[in-house]
Amino acid sequence: MNTNSILSYASASRPTASVKCLMILLVCFTGTSLVPGAGAQDRQTVVSIEGETFHFNGRPTYVGRTWTTSDGNEHSIEGLLMNARLVQGVFDDLNLETRGQWAYPDTRRWDPDRNTNEFVRAMAGWREHGLIGFTVNLQGGCPYGYCRSQPWENSAFGPDGSLRGAYMERLARLLDRADELGMVAILGYFYFGQDERLEDEAAVVRAVENATEWVLEHGYRNVIVEINNECNIAYDHAILQCERVDELIGRAQSIERDGHSLLVSTSLGGGSVPPANVVAASDYVLLHGNGVRDPERIVEMIREVRSMDAYSPMPIVVNEDDQPWRVEEQGWGEDGNNFVAAVKQGASWGYFDFRREDEATEYNLGHQSVPVNWQITSDRQRDFFELLAEITGRPGTPTIDLEWGPDFGVVEVRVDDAAGTQVDRVDLVINDAVVASTTGGSGRLEIGAMPWSEHWVRVRATYRRGDRTIAIESPAYKNPWWPYGGRGD
Repeated sequence: MNTNSILSYASASRPTASVKCLMILLVCFTGTSLVPGAGAQDRQTVVSIEGETFHFNGRPTYVGRTWTTSDGNEHSIEGLLMNARLVQGVFDDLNLETRGQWAYPDTRRWDPDRNTNEFVRAMAGWREHGLIGFTVNLQGGCPYGYCRSQPWENSAFGPDGSLRGAYMERLARLLDRADELGMVAILGYFYFGQDERLEDEAAVVRAVENATEWVLEHGYRNVIVEINNECNIAYDHAILQCERVDELIGRAQSIERDGHSLLVSTSLGGGSVPPANVVAASDYVLLHGNGVRDPERIVEMIREVRSMDAYSPMPIVVNEDDQPWRVEEQGWGEDGNNFVAAVKQGASWGYFDFRREDEATEYNLGHQSVPVNWQITSDRQRDFFELLAEITGRPGTPTIDLEWGPDFGVVEVRVDDAAGTQVDRVDLVINDAVVASTTGGSGRLEIGAMPWSEHWVRVRATYRRGDRTIAIESPAYKNPWWPYGGRGD
């Protein structure tokens, strides 16, 4: 008897003691609740769509916010969903032959729970910069940014389309925190290179049904769905290809619980405009900007969608763009930038950050590259989040870093608190363990014993803004106190 059969049996009859025991055992081994709505709580964030705008709890996002550019022009961002591609939030690798390559540099082992916990800890900091949406996928994305083959197995679905409890438990942690913070997850179901792990088309349909029902049964109202990432890229199952994916969009939309259903769409590869069948079936339109080096193409894509006969007023969301500037020198400026171009067209935008080929060992870079450092620890991440904060009118977060004293084992913590942030606590972390702490902001920290082997050092500060506790971290530095490794090498 499978999990769904037991659930149906338990719902239709008064369970005996033996059935209760079996249900408890299944919860323990799979991590999946068998009682509809179990674990659901009073949700704080409800997403809806009115025309071309997103609403949270009945009000437009960024209500009343207008961004004034340096030329004096004003651009309303009310109703937009500023987002980032953070697809590895529930990542794991079930292939023992490839699992080791995702090991954290400090502990030398992979830990999927640590990955999700660190994601959750970073979320409030993203929110302080105005990020209210993020894409997370049940089959992840390429952990190197771009991949030709994917021998690893990262899927929340079993071969028959059933849900894997450990994945869904991690997803629940992530969605719970998003709900508390007023954030929406763009929940992707399938990713090319992993979809073939489902045994047939019927399994794909069951996976859509199971994932959609799970979200609804757990009472989440802060989730919108992306059926698959880039339906025009190498999917094995025909129903996941663009010509037929509207069938799955409709199937997910048709599932209701307590009068509530999910908003659903899907995406295509960078620079592509979705075909009429996808636009007509969708509740919102997803675009990708990868490879688009001229922001005028972003403008053209948005206008093409709005001119389609299949289009009726709905939000347009770019939720993947890996290099949004035309030339390197332009960077995140106001001209020649896909982010800015989308905003000026009244479309939402999301950044896709990964470690480039020459950055493969740079742990502090790349929000898609596994293992992920989920904090804002690189220059390009901070540049994106600072522009986001400017556009959305949010305060952002301080930066934190450390300076090495002349003595081994001693650091000076530097918190850039120009905004007057009152830091409550600073922790010194070595190899993922807190080894020293101090109250307040900048100050001196010292360890009691020297780590005479390879080690990674970072500092974490926590502070409160309103009812939120926010954690920020410095980059992680390799071997600052080991004589055989350079400071920060």
